[in-house]
Amino acid sequence: MAWNPLITWRLCEGMAKVTRIYWDACTWIAYINQEKEIERPDKTIENRFEMCRAILDRAEQGKIEIVTSAFTLAEVCKLPNVDTSPLDRLPSFFEKSYILIVPVDMAVGLKSQKIQDSGLVNIKPPDAVHLASAQIASVSEFHTFDDKILRLDGHLTNLDGRVLKICKPTEGKPLGPLFDGQKNHSDE
Repeated sequence: MAWNPLITWRLCEGMAKVTRIYWDACTWIAYINQEKEIERPDKTIENRFEMCRAILDRAEQGKIEIVTSAFTLAEVCKLPNVDTSPLDRLPSFFEKSYILIVPVDMAVGLKSQKIQDSGLVNIKPPDAVHLASAQIASVSEFHTFDDKILRLDGHLTNLDGRVLKICKPTEGKPLGPLFDGQKNHSDE
């Protein structure tokens, strides 16, 4: 079955039955390129692939839905040295019932302009498209590995009036069924 935005775009169906999380393109890239040993400026190592896989496992279990922009398909590429990759199946993967695609339309474009004009940070248009898509979709969390975007945590508001939580995958505050049965490490 071919991708149909009218089928996958279900964000306007009222209140979500499950938590919705937005994935920035770099989050998809970390999963697809199987980024397992990324050294951070503080010399710690991040296994971004596992961080993303934990979220995808929750989505496959029906505990969350992952929202992303249609623009993600244009941004996401695999490394030449990765022989097999989920990217090979990305278009069909995006047809999964737990993945919602936000079309890049006039509303997203105008919201992106407002984000860029806000003066909060010097942000690139593709990043503004992702943030605007998340705000319009009124997601609970925005997952990214981009430090510039991570600094915007708590500074943007969704259309439903809630403050947008921006964090790395698995680092957000437990949201309903998102971390059922798992200890909240931020409480330690």
